[in-house]
Amino acid sequence: MNSCEFCNRSFNNEKNLINHSCEKKRRWFARDEPHVRLAFLAWSRFYELSSNRVGTKAKKSFIEFANSRFYNGFVKFGKHIIDCNVVNPTQFIDYVIKGNLPLDTWCHDSVYEQYVRDYMKNEGPENALERMILLMQQWSLQTNEPWQDFFRKINPNLAMQWMRAGRISPWILYNTDSAIEFFERCSPEQLSMIKKWAPNASWRIKFNKYADSVKFIKQTLQDAGV
Repeated sequence: MNSCEFCNRSFNNEKNLINHSCEKKRRWFARDEPHVRLAFLAWSRFYELSSNRVGTKAKKSFIEFANSRFYNGFVKFGKHIIDCNVVNPTQFIDYVIKGNLPLDTWCHDSVYEQYVRDYMKNEGPENALERMILLMQQWSLQTNEPWQDFFRKINPNLAMQWMRAGRISPWILYNTDSAIEFFERCSPEQLSMIKKWAPNASWRIKFNKYADSVKFIKQTLQDAGV
């Protein structure tokens, strides 16, 4: 008699066992899918942080995750991370866990939007510059346009989406000469969205505080022809 190692169901022959598909077996064979890997990472991190609070260590296995009643919720969250192209996924995972947010709210747009605002406020200028150059180069590969023309030619609607997703940094947007051309192509509504997304006054204070970094960003982008 053959039995499924996941659900313990018995089968008369090996062929039926091989063709058998139960929920726990499907979960096991889906373990290497990107969104499931992120889900397992988030679930493991949740227990790691929880165990740290009580002074114990809890190393969790994927089998434990697959058997968890929270499996579907975390998998949904993993898919959300990929769909939103989340900036720094591991930091976002810590953000929702340490914020003591209920699992069923982790996929809410408002949660990610707040994370993006907090992330951009705390992101260092050098990291923002490196991240933005990589984004410009990715855009260049997709559009066959020179990456230096990112702000000159990017579709404003796409730029709005990327701003809300945290992919475009105010460190670069407000310190790049070619961004002036981008602002000229934006509608009044889009300009209003940008001001709400990254208020000029608060960012001006930050730029004054990090004047040397701003000078470096401007010079770097200017030398590159951005």
